[in-house]
Amino acid sequence: MSAPQIRRGRIEDLDALLALEALFPSDRMSRRAWRRFLRSPRAEVLVAETGGRLLGDLLLLCRVDSRKARIYSLVVAPVARGQGLGEALVVAAEQAALARGCQAVSLEVRADNLAARGLYEKHGYRPLKVLPGYYDDGADGLRLLKPLPA
Repeated sequence: MSAPQIRRGRIEDLDALLALEALFPSDRMSRRAWRRFLRSPRAEVLVAETGGRLLGDLLLLCRVDSRKARIYSLVVAPVARGQGLGEALVVAAEQAALARGCQAVSLEVRADNLAARGLYEKHGYRPLKVLPGYYDDGADGLRLLKPLPA
């Protein structure tokens, strides 16, 4: 597999984004939501592409009145896991947050998603709060935070 390219998502990526979204067990975003995020000046949709195929995506939200960005969604296709795509997307998201003047990045992650938690912890994200029953299927969540360098 060739080296992945991380780039901004485009409206032409919509079907591929929905296919990746279908990999989530619950809390999936709709076509309408993805379309809105792709057009929003407050969202960064980042995609990992290899050979013209989207293998991962990350949605970063940046509110006007906040110096904290939020990773809203991160997914990597099963065939591409373990190849550093999630890590590359997280690094790109942090760079995008810094470019927007953010001082920190937060996110919520399933408490039972050990792979995702390991990725975030490796990059300096620390638990802030346990979120009991946070997900649609009743699974607990964790809110994590990483301060960004000044």
